[in-house]
Amino acid sequence: MATEPDLRREIADERRELTNAVADLRKEIDQTAERGKKIGAAVGAAAGALIAVRTVAKLLRRRDDD
Repeated sequence: MATEPDLRREIADERRELTNAVADLRKEIDQTAERGKKIGAAVGAAAGALIAVRTVAKLLRRRDDD
């Protein structure tokens, strides 16, 4: 049977491992969120470019029709 100091040491080791695991998870979540922001910005830029191209195309067609 484990002694009290041994149990305390095991608990401290487990606590340290859990703390490290939580820190790793937080880091991964932050990285995923940052990638999501970059993807959102890229999609927004692409949508804006598409709208601009469509608007210019409509204006050019109108000018040609006149």
